[in-house]
Amino acid sequence: MARHVPGHAGGSREGTRRDSGHCGRCSVWCQVIAVAALAAISLLIPGQLDQIVKEGTPGVEAHANGRDYAKGNAPVNGRVRVGSITKSFVAVATLQLVAENKIELDGPASKYVPYVKDERITVRQILQHTSGLPDYALAIGVNKIGDIRNRHFEPHELLDAGLKQPPRFQPGEKYEYSNTNYVVAGLMIQKVTGRPVAEEVQRRVIDRADLKDTYWPKQGEQRIRGRHARAYAQTDLLDPKSATVDATELDTSAAWAAGAMVSTPADVAKFYKTLLNGGLLQKPQLDDMRRTVPVDEKSAYGLGLESTKLSCGGVSWGHGGTIHGWASLGAATDSGKSAAITLTALPGAFGTDPARTFQQVFDVIDTALCKK
Repeated sequence: MARHVPGHAGGSREGTRRDSGHCGRCSVWCQVIAVAALAAISLLIPGQLDQIVKEGTPGVEAHANGRDYAKGNAPVNGRVRVGSITKSFVAVATLQLVAENKIELDGPASKYVPYVKDERITVRQILQHTSGLPDYALAIGVNKIGDIRNRHFEPHELLDAGLKQPPRFQPGEKYEYSNTNYVVAGLMIQKVTGRPVAEEVQRRVIDRADLKDTYWPKQGEQRIRGRHARAYAQTDLLDPKSATVDATELDTSAAWAAGAMVSTPADVAKFYKTLLNGGLLQKPQLDDMRRTVPVDEKSAYGLGLESTKLSCGGVSWGHGGTIHGWASLGAATDSGKSAAITLTALPGAFGTDPARTFQQVFDVIDTALCKK
């Protein structure tokens, strides 16, 4: 259909013919520009991934706007443990229940999880890490893979380990990341649905987004299904001099609703793109998810969703995730671009500078979402 020509109330036939011809030429040029842009990105991203591997990371795989990349020991779009990216999935399921009037977003979390004694803590604060609940992770020894690799944890063990510590601050006072919040979120989902959180996330999020390679490991499942790389981590994450070991097989119950899931870079990118396109949440809940509090000068946190300033202006929306052996980041923009990346070793495992490696990961996402 020809667009309206200024100065012509309805557009004359001659004006319409001229306009159609212009649109046709523009369409050809746009296609040429788009192909050139993809070619430029397809050269830039492999170079960035090569550099990450060159500096000591055994492998890296990525997905950017429909293209898959892999370097080092990583297969193309192999399955990976995505760690805290799980939080975005759990937050989406929670907000769907908010839309169904089964969970009150600004009501007390204690209504659904009585173990949370402070009635001032709201569901919103749980999802946004502004509750003040202390993190359980170090309390159960998650820094040492040998202590948790073969151990099964029940969710209430994780919650108890967090709640035995004093609150970090008053509810709503500030932002501080705590895995305990998402154990509470997982228990809320189970309370109001009467079903396991893994089943609800599968039905409400994974299936709805048509993510074929994403799953929540079954109880006791330590191996990764399908094609995947070997992954590596240090024996003690708090000791940079500790030995590096194979971390591929792992019981992720220590992460549970805070970080247990397995996916692929392509599925992670598709998830965030589908989310921003309105494919998983109604507008009021998606708007709530994107209401943020500051984290630092470049990022802010919503409800299981983080915004990050891009070098080209605007922001991306996504989440990062680390777990023994893997470091991931996925994001999308309102313009429809999406990307995800995973390293097959935690930064630092092979003598790399963790801060530099994480910056390289962010740079790959920025390239994918910014370069035209």
